Amino acid sequence: MERLSTGIDELDALIQGYPKGKSFLVSGDAGTGKTILALHFLNACCKDGLRCIYIAMEETPEDLKAQAKSFGWDLAEYEEKGLLQIIGVLEQRAEKAEAEADARMPAEMRIEKSYQNLMDILSDIREKGGLPFLSTGGVGIGIHEEENDVADVIIMDNVGAFVIGIPMPKLREQLDSLVFKLDGLKCTSLVICDETVAKLTDNVMMYSVYGAIKLMKRDNPYVDTRERVMDIVKIRNTKIPLDYMLFDITDKGIVLLPKSETQAQAQK
Repeated sequence: MERLSTGIDELDALIQGYPKGKSFLVSGDAGTGKTILALHFLNACCKDGLRCIYIAMEETPEDLKAQAKSFGWDLAEYEEKGLLQIIGVLEQRAEKAEAEADARMPAEMRIEKSYQNLMDILSDIREKGGLPFLSTGGVGIGIHEEENDVADVIIMDNVGAFVIGIPMPKLREQLDSLVFKLDGLKCTSLVICDETVAKLTDNVMMYSVYGAIKLMKRDNPYVDTRERVMDIVKIRNTKIPLDYMLFDITDKGIVLLPKSETQAQAQK
């Protein structure tokens, strides 16, 4: 099975990278490094000449590029080469809500109203001229007839920002449909989601995606410190580590750490 580098050498050594053409879920609480994990992957793919789409749902493209720059990754260079398209969805949704909603309605209510269907996100991007390889065709998202127009990688960060006011049964259905649509594009996709949203939806995406990684922060009483750990929940057709993997966030991004003897005993 052909695989793409995660952008983290130590992680590649453990899981051989992400299987190409499959969808993956990255979940975790705030501050656990979800976006940084996605940026590692994005940078590696662009370096290899793959065409990538990054759908930023809670950050502006400028903030995302600044964050990547702090780790030494120049996303603007990839944009200039035509390898990367960063789409700020939040601004687009707000603009559409402003245009369509009753002007007497408070702005925050207009934005909330515009988030009632996650699948509308892709349709709105298409209408704004983004994602040129997608066509709505009146029946949802489909694949353009020309195979060369299909991007190699799609990253959606963070779908948890678009669940305001959506009833849980409907939200679970939409998340499941989102994974199904991304799989239909035959590209490798990363879907970032808050752990709170994942739990509220009974981790429905966990069953739909090909692989899932969970990032966590925890207190370790054995060494009297707080630490970040990564759990490779599943990757089909891949031998995965069963233990939590310690990691740190440095000026170079995510670095996996070896376990000390005390930490190893604590995990048993």
